[in-house]
Amino acid sequence: MMKIYKKNIDHYIMLSFEINEMNIPFTGQIVVKEDDEVTREVILGRAKKIHEWLVLVDHIFSPFRTNSELTLYNHRKIEMTGTNLLFQEVFALSIWAKEMTQGLFSANFVGKYNPTGAVKGWAIEKAERIQLEPLLSDPNFVAVNLNGGGDMQFSSSDKHNWQWEIGIVNPFDNKKVISCFRMKNGAIATSGTSQRGEHLFNSSTGRAIPEKNFNVISSSVIGSELTYSDIWATAIATTTINDHSWLKRLSGSGLRISYNKKSERWLNHEIIDQKELIYA
Repeated sequence: MMKIYKKNIDHYIMLSFEINEMNIPFTGQIVVKEDDEVTREVILGRAKKIHEWLVLVDHIFSPFRTNSELTLYNHRKIEMTGTNLLFQEVFALSIWAKEMTQGLFSANFVGKYNPTGAVKGWAIEKAERIQLEPLLSDPNFVAVNLNGGGDMQFSSSDKHNWQWEIGIVNPFDNKKVISCFRMKNGAIATSGTSQRGEHLFNSSTGRAIPEKNFNVISSSVIGSELTYSDIWATAIATTTINDHSWLKRLSGSGLRISYNKKSERWLNHEIIDQKELIYA
């Protein structure tokens, strides 16, 4: 039985739930004016549907399942025409992402197709848009979000003054926050090697991004759509801190940090701040 956790914040109430799927903790947070049995039943119903959705996504796209469509496709046991429409949607998304980032993002590695860098953000955004955001039409619901592994899509009602407080963690010390901002609606995605080691690859060389020098340890992208932000966060994490060739193609804002503790923020295609993380 899924649990709902309660937290009082000023004159609002935050009700949250957690789902563990795809080896990732997914957290939903729903801000309401009043906590009652009907409200909790509605939230639990949406949480159940989100869980079912994440299970489906894992069964289609997991590179670790021998019977996932991704594994069967890579072993040429099924053709593209025989795959789920969701598989085909993400395949098209992967092609678009590679073109948009001019090759910084690629779902192909060593002859195999693996869209992992796009699937999580895409899945979270869809779940938040379909299951949680519609709750805001009810006057009791103030704001909602869905977070998975640090990537989050969030929404707030125009009828309330609620804003989500978003923090970007210091990649050298995850107990510290190096940047914090407030927004009503939007998305944030973070990628890099600070938490997961060498899991990112340069699509042109086919080699893992090493953890040294001017290479990027962490990149965070803030935008309106998590799918877009997640793709770009992954793409930027493969660059060096001195490379700005991607900047003219990326809308929104964000922050990236290199292994030599240089950080920079950008907004609307321009670098607005560069500094050294002295205390990192």
